[in-house]
Order: sequence, then C-alpha cells, then structure tokens
Amino acid sequence: MTSLKAEFWRQMWLYKRYSFSYFSDFILLIMMFIAIFLGGTLVGGGVIGTSLNALVIGYILWTLIQNTISQMGMTMTNQMQNGILEQQFLMPISARRLFLNKSIVNIIISAVQAVLALIIIMLLTDHWIKFPIVLVVPFLLALVTTTGLGYLVVSLILHFKRIGSTLAIFQYVYLGILLINFENYSLGAKCLFCLLPISPMVSWMRLAVNQHPYSLGFYLAASLFNAVLWLIIGLIMFEITNRNVRKNGSLALY
Repeated sequence: MTSLKAEFWRQMWLYKRYSFSYFSDFILLIMMFIAIFLGGTLVGGGVIGTSLNALVIGYILWTLIQNTISQMGMTMTNQMQNGILEQQFLMPISARRLFLNKSIVNIIISAVQAVLALIIIMLLTDHWIKFPIVLVVPFLLALVTTTGLGYLVVSLILHFKRIGSTLAIFQYVYLGILLINFENYSLGAKCLFCLLPISPMVSWMRLAVNQHPYSLGFYLAASLFNAVLWLIIGLIMFEITNRNVRKNGSLALY
C-alpha cells in the first residue's frame, strides 16, 4: 500500500509540475472528437441518436486506453533515460507489483479524464446519454483488460526500448476498431471480435446505452473471457521479458 500511495503522489506532482502539457493533451482529445463528430455530420448528414451514443462510448473507451498506454510508455522511456528504472528494480517489492501500482494509478487518472471528457463532449454536442447501472460491469472488466495491456506495453518497452511509433499507430488503428459496431455482425464474427481487447465491453455498453435487446449471458461471458485473456497475456509476457532482461543485463536504455 505504501508503494501504491507513493506512485500516486508521484503522478500527482508530475501533473502539477507539467500541468500545461497534460492540459494541452486533454484539449487535443476533445478537439479530435469534435473533428470526428463534424466529419460524420458532413458525410453522413448528421450523427444523431443511437449512432452518436455509439460514437461517444467508443471514443471515451479509446481515450481510456490511449491515456493509459501513452502514459505508461512515456513514463517507462523517461525512467530508462534517467536511470531511475534500474533503481526501481532494486526496490524491496517485486517488479510485477511495481508495475501493477503504475497501471492502477494510470488507470484511475485515465478514468477520471475519460469521465471529464465525456461530460465536456455531452455539453458541446448537447446530447446527454442515460447510463444504466449495468454499465458498471463492462467498465470494470475493461479496466482489467487495460491492466493486461499495461503489462504488455511494459514488456515491449523493456525488450525493444523505443516503441513510440508503434504505440502511436496502435492507438489510431484501435480507435477505428472501437468505433465499428461489431454487435451488428453475425455470431461467428462477434466471437472473433471478442479476441480484440475491450471489444465485447464496448459492444455491451453501446447496446445497453441505446436500450437495444441483447444476450446478457453472451456479453458477460465474452467480456470475462476478454478481460482474463488479456490480463494473462500481459502477465506472461511481462514475466518472460523481466526474466530475460535481468539474465542478459539489458535493463538500461543503452
């Protein structure tokens, strides 16, 4: 608990010290949504009703993923450059616990940012979405999946050191994936799409928000499977990479 508290306060001081940079990133996210919204209006004759609900839900969850992954990647790279990462690996807690603390703090902060972005977007579009209580389940499972993705990003950085371009490409490809209504496809296609991180949670949330009929059992099972799958993948990749970099003495950036 002490290490988690320390990580939280470290992140808060970074936000306070570099508030202009973080605020600019947040404004950029809002501007990107407005650009997507206006583009849909010009091309499709207006993004309204349930289609706007789907757009908002997909974009907000992408914001959560983007903030978590970007923050984790940027923090890891900076700590490698400054030599702080080697010091952290000498701490009396395990590396897995260390990066779990980082993931938890990043997810909490990203979730707060996502909620703020959602409120601002609804204010700007004057389109207010009613959220049923059942949305708590897919949202929490999405956070579990994001934790697995955090471990996966840490593993890639520990091994390849510099993956900034890869993360940037991944973020915008995944934005397109999250905005596609996979729930309208066949059962076989939906099962395949459930392998993509957070996809079943996004579909579940869109259906619930738009008050469309859906199979609760299917989406609950698919979301649980997705969360456990990506958490296991992230943990396995981290353990393998952590063992290899320690064995090879390749923890440092250079």
